[in-house]
Amino acid sequence: MTSAHNTKERLVDAASEIFSMKGYRETTVAEICEAADANIAAVNYHFGDKLNLYREVWSYLFEEEARRQPLTEDYEEPGVETWLRVYLRSRIENILDNGFAGRLPRLLHREMGEHTELHEEIFITYLKPHHELVTAAIKQLLGSACTGDQLKLAVHNFMGVHIFLNVGRQKSQNPAMGKGPKNRLPEFEDPAELICQLEAFAIGGLLATRDLILSMESKA
Repeated sequence: MTSAHNTKERLVDAASEIFSMKGYRETTVAEICEAADANIAAVNYHFGDKLNLYREVWSYLFEEEARRQPLTEDYEEPGVETWLRVYLRSRIENILDNGFAGRLPRLLHREMGEHTELHEEIFITYLKPHHELVTAAIKQLLGSACTGDQLKLAVHNFMGVHIFLNVGRQKSQNPAMGKGPKNRLPEFEDPAELICQLEAFAIGGLLATRDLILSMESKA
């Protein structure tokens, strides 16, 4: 591996941490270079500018997440309910992680609150495919009687569990990310208890929705 390649990797890794903590606008190229032990010219050489470095960070973090937590498109092997449980649990574990895995949820929170020029590109490239997979899984779980509006609401409610958790987590960890009191989440000595409760709530809600849809169909 060449020295130049090492420098590029260090810049992306350092940028992923700083962007996730401070956001795109508040982060400077100088502090990224200092953290990566590289000179400022290296950013221009490898990425062209700060925005392209930011683009590279998103690619890097999603590739690492896919490597650590592969998201299969096959619901049949584990079963659709198990697939949804694994998906939700992996999202929550990342949100609660104080290390590398927590960078992506932090960056997502920053991007959602402070849209950059890449916002639409990020949504189409990285977020939309996940959303489509979850939607297809929930549609299969709810059954053929589920209408389009019922499906949209079910997906919104399911995804909202970990999205809201991430908002609360980031604001709790870093009050500068939002107004209001610092402690926005209940304290759990064992994070597994929090994960189990949220999983039970989200999956239980979907199963209850399925029962409601079937009940409404039988009365029609």
